[in-house]
Amino acid sequence: MSTFVFTTLTNNPDSAQYESACLGVSPSTKLTDLDIGKCVKVQASGCSYVLCATTNEIEGILVSTEAETYNSGYAFGTIQRRGRFEATVGTNQSSTLDVGELVVADTQAAINTAGGAKVITGTPSTFKWRCIRVVSGTGVAGDTVLIERV
Repeated sequence: MSTFVFTTLTNNPDSAQYESACLGVSPSTKLTDLDIGKCVKVQASGCSYVLCATTNEIEGILVSTEAETYNSGYAFGTIQRRGRFEATVGTNQSSTLDVGELVVADTQAAINTAGGAKVITGTPSTFKWRCIRVVSGTGVAGDTVLIERV
Protein backbone atom coordinates (compact mmCIF):
# COMPACT_ATOMS: atom_id res chain seq x y z
CA MET A 1 0.00 0.00 0.00
CA SER A 2 1.32 3.43 -0.92
CA THR A 3 1.94 6.11 1.68
CA PHE A 4 0.92 9.74 1.16
CA VAL A 5 2.74 12.64 2.84
CA PHE A 6 2.57 16.38 2.34
CA THR A 7 5.43 17.77 0.26
CA THR A 8 6.36 21.13 -1.22
CA LEU A 9 4.04 22.08 -4.07
CA THR A 10 5.48 22.28 -7.56
CA ASN A 11 2.41 22.16 -9.79
CA ASN A 12 0.91 25.65 -9.36
CA PRO A 13 3.37 28.55 -9.09
CA ASP A 14 0.51 31.03 -8.63
CA SER A 15 -0.27 29.52 -5.24
CA ALA A 16 3.25 30.38 -4.04
CA GLN A 17 2.76 34.12 -4.81
CA TYR A 18 6.21 35.18 -5.92
CA GLU A 19 7.29 38.81 -5.64
CA SER A 20 10.43 40.50 -6.97
CA ALA A 21 12.00 43.05 -4.63
CA CYS A 22 15.15 44.74 -3.40
CA LEU A 23 17.03 42.75 -0.77
CA GLY A 24 19.13 43.73 2.22
CA VAL A 25 19.57 46.34 4.92
CA SER A 26 21.52 48.70 2.65
CA PRO A 27 23.51 48.67 -0.60
CA SER A 28 26.55 47.58 1.41
CA THR A 29 24.67 44.87 3.36
CA LYS A 30 23.02 42.85 0.58
CA LEU A 31 21.39 39.45 0.67
CA THR A 32 23.19 36.94 -1.58
CA ASP A 33 22.73 33.44 -2.99
CA LEU A 34 23.84 32.08 0.40
CA ASP A 35 20.71 33.65 1.93
CA ILE A 36 18.30 31.75 -0.32
CA GLY A 37 15.82 29.77 1.75
CA LYS A 38 15.83 32.13 4.74
CA CYS A 39 12.84 33.87 6.32
CA VAL A 40 12.43 37.54 5.37
CA LYS A 41 10.28 40.55 6.23
CA VAL A 42 9.84 44.03 4.79
CA GLN A 43 12.43 46.48 6.12
CA ALA A 44 11.02 49.28 8.30
CA SER A 45 11.82 51.83 5.57
CA GLY A 46 9.65 49.78 3.20
CA CYS A 47 12.21 49.69 0.39
CA SER A 48 13.51 46.10 0.67
CA TYR A 49 13.23 42.71 2.34
CA VAL A 50 15.62 41.85 5.18
CA LEU A 51 16.25 38.70 7.21
CA CYS A 52 13.78 38.06 10.01
CA ALA A 53 14.95 38.33 13.60
CA THR A 54 13.88 35.93 16.34
CA THR A 55 10.07 35.88 16.81
CA ASN A 56 9.40 38.06 13.72
CA GLU A 57 6.41 37.08 11.61
CA ILE A 58 7.53 35.49 8.35
CA GLU A 59 6.47 37.63 5.40
CA GLY A 60 8.16 35.34 2.90
CA ILE A 61 11.07 33.09 2.01
CA LEU A 62 13.94 34.25 -0.22
CA VAL A 63 13.98 31.96 -3.29
CA SER A 64 16.40 33.67 -5.70
CA THR A 65 18.81 36.56 -6.17
CA GLU A 66 19.77 38.33 -9.39
CA ALA A 67 23.00 39.90 -10.64
CA GLU A 68 21.40 43.33 -11.11
CA THR A 69 21.13 45.94 -8.39
CA TYR A 70 18.46 48.61 -7.93
CA ASN A 71 17.84 51.71 -5.81
CA SER A 72 21.48 52.80 -5.80
CA GLY A 73 23.00 49.38 -5.14
CA TYR A 74 20.48 47.15 -3.35
CA ALA A 75 20.50 43.47 -4.29
CA PHE A 76 17.44 42.21 -6.17
CA GLY A 77 15.62 38.88 -6.07
CA THR A 78 12.42 36.94 -5.54
CA ILE A 79 10.42 36.23 -2.39
CA GLN A 80 7.93 33.37 -2.03
CA ARG A 81 5.04 34.78 0.01
CA ARG A 82 2.68 31.77 0.09
CA GLY A 83 2.67 28.03 -0.42
CA ARG A 84 4.88 25.50 1.35
CA PHE A 85 8.51 25.46 2.33
CA GLU A 86 10.85 23.17 4.26
CA ALA A 87 12.37 24.75 7.36
CA THR A 88 14.55 23.74 10.29
CA VAL A 89 13.29 23.93 13.86
CA GLY A 90 15.44 26.63 15.45
CA THR A 91 17.58 26.39 18.55
CA ASN A 92 15.22 28.70 20.48
CA GLN A 93 12.41 26.12 20.31
CA SER A 94 11.75 25.20 23.93
CA SER A 95 9.41 22.25 23.30
CA THR A 96 8.39 19.97 20.46
CA LEU A 97 7.06 21.77 17.37
CA ASP A 98 3.93 19.82 16.49
CA VAL A 99 1.86 19.57 13.31
CA GLY A 100 -0.78 22.30 13.28
CA GLU A 101 1.17 24.80 15.37
CA LEU A 102 1.75 28.31 14.05
CA VAL A 103 5.38 29.33 13.54
CA VAL A 104 7.45 32.51 13.48
CA ALA A 105 11.09 33.03 12.53
CA ASP A 106 13.90 31.93 14.79
CA THR A 107 17.37 33.45 14.50
CA GLN A 108 18.44 33.19 10.83
CA ALA A 109 22.07 32.56 9.91
CA ALA A 110 24.02 35.79 9.37
CA ILE A 111 23.76 37.60 6.03
CA ASN A 112 25.83 35.92 3.30
CA THR A 113 26.03 32.68 5.32
CA ALA A 114 24.23 29.48 4.30
CA GLY A 115 21.54 28.28 6.66
CA GLY A 116 17.99 28.06 5.31
CA ALA A 117 14.76 28.95 7.12
CA LYS A 118 14.73 28.58 10.91
CA VAL A 119 11.36 28.56 12.70
CA ILE A 120 9.88 28.20 16.19
CA THR A 121 6.35 28.08 17.53
CA GLY A 122 4.74 31.48 17.95
CA THR A 123 1.59 33.56 17.68
CA PRO A 124 1.72 35.49 14.41
CA SER A 125 -1.28 37.75 13.79
CA THR A 126 -0.81 38.92 10.19
CA PHE A 127 1.53 36.54 8.33
CA LYS A 128 0.49 33.10 9.53
CA TRP A 129 2.53 30.02 8.68
CA ARG A 130 1.91 26.64 10.30
CA CYS A 131 3.68 23.31 10.52
CA ILE A 132 1.91 20.72 8.37
CA ARG A 133 4.46 17.91 8.63
CA VAL A 134 7.48 16.90 10.67
CA VAL A 135 9.78 15.70 7.90
CA SER A 136 12.63 14.41 10.06
CA GLY A 137 12.91 13.76 13.77
CA THR A 138 10.22 14.64 16.29
CA GLY A 139 9.96 18.43 15.95
CA VAL A 140 12.81 19.49 18.21
CA ALA A 141 15.68 21.88 17.41
CA GLY A 142 17.52 20.81 14.27
CA ASP A 143 14.67 18.74 12.84
CA THR A 144 13.10 19.49 9.45
CA VAL A 145 9.46 20.56 9.16
CA LEU A 146 7.20 21.53 6.27
CA ILE A 147 5.49 24.89 6.79
CA GLU A 148 2.56 26.34 4.88
CA ARG A 149 1.11 29.87 4.73
CA VAL A 150 -2.48 29.92 6.01
